[in-house]
Amino acid sequence: MTSHPPKSRVSEGLPPITPAQVVDAAVRLTVRHGIDGWTVRALAQDLGVAQAVVYHHVGDRQQVVYAVASQVVDQIPVPAADRPWREWFGALLADVRKVTLHHPGVARHLVVLGPLAGAGRIVRPGMDVLTAAGFAEDAMMIYNYLSNTALSLIAVEDERNKDPDERMRRARELADLAQDPDEGLSEMGEWLASRAVSIDQLRAADAHNYRFSVERALDGAEARLKVVRKRTARRAVRLERRSTRATGSKLSTKGQE
Repeated sequence: MTSHPPKSRVSEGLPPITPAQVVDAAVRLTVRHGIDGWTVRALAQDLGVAQAVVYHHVGDRQQVVYAVASQVVDQIPVPAADRPWREWFGALLADVRKVTLHHPGVARHLVVLGPLAGAGRIVRPGMDVLTAAGFAEDAMMIYNYLSNTALSLIAVEDERNKDPDERMRRARELADLAQDPDEGLSEMGEWLASRAVSIDQLRAADAHNYRFSVERALDGAEARLKVVRKRTARRAVRLERRSTRATGSKLSTKGQE
């Protein structure tokens, strides 16, 4: 029996594939299988094209993943610029979790890859908010600290969500261990048992842990802001004193003349 090569999209009356269509298809596969759960071959099959078409329009898998992550970042809303810095980042990081959890694995790639093309639409206003609040030269480190804390927490959630049955098994096993006084987990027993009831309870606990951890990260940033403001104030005083001494010295020189 003679095998025939698959028909091309053009021969079937379909328009040629565009780079945007390749990335859109990769995003859809990421939603269904996670960013590490598809291959270029699977992507090409989903599009009904040869793998070479994907390579031609976007590049290898790493480049497609980069494009997917960039498109996911584009979906994150940017809070209004007039919101206080803590409220601004609270809103941003809540939306970061909502968007990236819908695209499993992207959070981990964002932590590893760092800022992507197009991320300036979020980074720039975030830096402006921090600078206006008085973080001065610490603004970039604070931005990285807050965003990486959030993305790392989401990356852990992604890993936990890969196998719900295994997660439930481990949660119940740990809850049972907590009932044994010899394990040293008795103080956590009730807390663990209340979360090992269902996968929904475990995911609700993840959401609570995320909010709690983000708030504590914001507490840390706020504590740092107090230090930076004091440091800035001391610098201003020193500069003022130097300026006053310099002015006084010039006046004294003029008087001697």
